[in-house]
Amino acid sequence: MAGSQIEQWHEPELQTNPAVESAATAAAITLAPLPGPLPRPRWQRRLAIAAGVGALGGLGGLLWWFFWRTLPHPYVMDISPSQSEYAIARGESPLLSWQVSNPRQVQAMLLRGYAPDGTLVFGPETYDLSEGLPVNLLPYCDQTRRLLTCRNVPLELREPGQYRFELTLLPDMNLNLAPIQAESSLVTIADLPQPTVVELAPDQVIYSEAGTQVSASTPTLAPPVTDAGIRVSWIVTNPESLQDLLLVVKRPDGTTLGGRRFSLRKPDGPAQVSLPEELQPFCKLEDRLICQGVPSGMLEVGQYQFELTPVPANLGDRELPAAKQSEVVNIQPRPVRIASFTINGREAEPKYLVPVEPGQRIPGFQVAWRVEGGSTAKVELLPSPGTVGLQGALSMPLSPSGTTTVTLRVTDGQNPPLVRAVTFETFNPRPNQPVIINQGGGTASGSGQTAPAPRPTPSPTARPRDPLGESLRTPGSTPGSNLPDLQNRPPEELDLNF
Repeated sequence: MAGSQIEQWHEPELQTNPAVESAATAAAITLAPLPGPLPRPRWQRRLAIAAGVGALGGLGGLLWWFFWRTLPHPYVMDISPSQSEYAIARGESPLLSWQVSNPRQVQAMLLRGYAPDGTLVFGPETYDLSEGLPVNLLPYCDQTRRLLTCRNVPLELREPGQYRFELTLLPDMNLNLAPIQAESSLVTIADLPQPTVVELAPDQVIYSEAGTQVSASTPTLAPPVTDAGIRVSWIVTNPESLQDLLLVVKRPDGTTLGGRRFSLRKPDGPAQVSLPEELQPFCKLEDRLICQGVPSGMLEVGQYQFELTPVPANLGDRELPAAKQSEVVNIQPRPVRIASFTINGREAEPKYLVPVEPGQRIPGFQVAWRVEGGSTAKVELLPSPGTVGLQGALSMPLSPSGTTTVTLRVTDGQNPPLVRAVTFETFNPRPNQPVIINQGGGTASGSGQTAPAPRPTPSPTARPRDPLGESLRTPGSTPGSNLPDLQNRPPEELDLNF
């Protein structure tokens, strides 16, 4: 009943006064306690749990990566030459390129070159990367955090042959890794073509000695050698591989007289061939080395043979190429000539008869000579004094034996000698002393003197000995009267005293 009264009491309120109902409701909300939170859906609770677990796992992974992570290993991604063959003749040297990952984990790099048999022929070249790129790699390499790239790094290797290059990485010590190696493909360095002397010839094979006068009257004489000496010419193939030229002068018997070395590579530019100053006026350097009329300085009389040897670059332990020899060159001596040969100032005759009476002094004579010739001319006055100068004069006595021969002998050292000889023969102009007898046919007495005997009449056919001929005869004299004339002629006219 009470319930019905409440209902009755509320109903009129709800029905009769809406404002009162709103106020009561508001008061009830204010005075009544708040209701508890509604439970979340299950899927939201699971998502929150998963997020928390993921956050914890990420934090743990971050801590593990920071303290116990494995650093990335460096390795050689590529190593290769820019081309497979290089030619020394063109002055080429190998160019090598490579790529390395994670270069910050590399302490140093080592570059080596090996022959096919494993012999080390290059390096090791060391590149220190502990403080970045070394200076010698800066022009060729770029480095980032993850990659080191080097392009066309030149290698100082010019020996001909085949090679394989090896790049070794030395990792940082913290990595505790063994060295990492990589090899390139095979590289060929072509040898220089061997230089060869294909021609070596003198400009003349016969010269006359310097100073020889050659004219139309002496057509058989060769042109004289000049102050430049014998000139030679040559042709050499493959001059780009030349280092030097050796020009040697020898005798035909092999005796070496001297030589010259012509260097075709300058110390400041050994990779390029160029003509030395002494050859520039005479040579042209193109696909062949052609030299004409190179002076040798050989101008003395004699025989010479030239030998030219090409010395290639990068000779090493190899033997020199074969030398080229020229034909024999002959410098002939200047012809010798006896310009004058006189006895007491007059041209010498082949023979002189000199009258000398018994007991008288034997006269002497003066011989003089003048010879034209070159450096090899040799003059001898025989039997004494022997070798003399090209000109001179000498006083000589006659031999008491009755015959004296003086010989002038001149030679040039190659041709037969020229000889002039003069013979002096003394004779008694009174071979038979006259006997004085008395008219009665007996000898005179008392005084001890004999009467002069009549001079015998010479036979018309008999002639006195006169080997000298007409040189000592007086014009107009008869052959039978020359001996008395020699006896009575003063010595000045005989030109035998000095």
